[in-house]
Amino acid sequence: MSRTPFALNTQTLSLFSRRLLNCPTYRLKYKPDAKNAAVLVPLCHNEHNQPSVLFTVRNLEMRTHKGEVSFPGGKQDPVDASVQETALRETMEEIGISPHDIDILGQFSCLPNQSGSLRVHPFVGYVRKPVNAALLDYNPEEVAKAFCLPLEYLLRPSVRELRQFRDTSHKYTVFHLPQPIESETEIWGLTSFILDGVLRKILPEYFTLKN
Repeated sequence: MSRTPFALNTQTLSLFSRRLLNCPTYRLKYKPDAKNAAVLVPLCHNEHNQPSVLFTVRNLEMRTHKGEVSFPGGKQDPVDASVQETALRETMEEIGISPHDIDILGQFSCLPNQSGSLRVHPFVGYVRKPVNAALLDYNPEEVAKAFCLPLEYLLRPSVRELRQFRDTSHKYTVFHLPQPIESETEIWGLTSFILDGVLRKILPEYFTLKN
């Protein structure tokens, strides 16, 4: 796999932050009593020093979304001062990465979960320390596995497939995994919608109408 033609350095991360200032607004349905939740989209350098995105696979015994590829996150707790704090707390609880090791670059558009019962707030963060996903101290009650995919891989048109998002008029991109991970072969659903949206915001120059 070829090296990504950019580095996650101070200049690039500052550019990402500026680009995240104006994200699209999606007109999607929420329940009247929808609660707040948050996820973190963790950018990092993997153990091979490749600019990457860190993912988790949900525990196979979870009540909902079991075995799916996801980002660390969950519902806002009453003790959380903000939804950003929720994203950082859940990341610490799920995969053991301290909030002190994460720089929040910005926030992507709020989106509903499948039932509309949650307002999911995605935050994009940079993990300052290199990440070897196999060595993360993840919580096995919530996470079956953690893994990184290089940005160079995720930006390839050949691994991206456009599909309809739920029962809406929106289209979104499903990402094919390089190999099955805990029986999953794709990144799909809300995780994929967020991932594609974030990549298009922070790296628009890598996309064409064909992508």
